[in-house]
Amino acid sequence: MRTDTNSGSGKERILIKANYQLVPVNLDEILFIKALSDYVIIKTTTGKYITLSTMKEMVASLPDSIFVRSHRSFIVNLDKVSAVKGSTIEIKDSEMRFSVPIGRAYKKEFKASLNAA
Repeated sequence: MRTDTNSGSGKERILIKANYQLVPVNLDEILFIKALSDYVIIKTTTGKYITLSTMKEMVASLPDSIFVRSHRSFIVNLDKVSAVKGSTIEIKDSEMRFSVPIGRAYKKEFKASLNAA
């Protein structure tokens, strides 16, 4: 997995291996990332990708000014957070609404990152 800048558009993206091919995913399209055993699901505004990776590898490959871990199984894009209700993060896409939990161990760091964004 690699983070780079697409020189044509200036958008940052990561390259992930999904469906036996390398796929560029724009960082601004990622809503959240969910752990699934030895894989992660990257949910974007256009669909989802399943790739073999750990959450630790994903955190290391993403900019921490935009992405923060909210739970041991979730990483969220701070730019896509529409509301925080108790221990739940609401992420609103143009058509769908998602609820992502906030774990006790990650709550303080998440709220600090949200205030800094």
